Amino acid sequence: MSISNSGDDVEVEFRQLTKAEKAPKASIGDALFGPNASPVEVKKASTTTINQVRAVKYITLVVKDTRTGKWYVVPAHEVVRLVSKKNRGQHTENPFESSTLSIRDLEKFVVQNEADLVQRVTDAIASADKFPTVKAAMDRILDDSKELAATALGAVRSLVAKELSN
Repeated sequence: MSISNSGDDVEVEFRQLTKAEKAPKASIGDALFGPNASPVEVKKASTTTINQVRAVKYITLVVKDTRTGKWYVVPAHEVVRLVSKKNRGQHTENPFESSTLSIRDLEKFVVQNEADLVQRVTDAIASADKFPTVKAAMDRILDDSKELAATALGAVRSLVAKELSN
């Protein structure tokens, strides 16, 4: 199993517990939750580190610490708040594209009773909806990132074709 599929078991468990559906594309999230099919990112933590947290998606983050069996539900705006403390991302300059978080930073988001998971995700989604300007900022960052990537690719491809084609 590759690292990109290492959390599949937790994603399946989350979907079974919450009746969420599998998202059609990973770029959307890992699950579509509730009557509005709200995207949710589901992460497995087998250490204190949570990898590849993408605040720029502005979606609820659900983490299962497999060492303790605890679930954590973090509203999108709180993911942004936590990531905004970083100076750079995980393997990228922009922390909002991909960052690590620590389980230690999520204690206030712990779900005490697994039976409360559905309500906690519902509440997290509703809570994040109250911050449309934060979501708009993440949308702008994502658009700017895509534009920068397209510009850089075009420039470098042109340079490679011109300078390195010999």
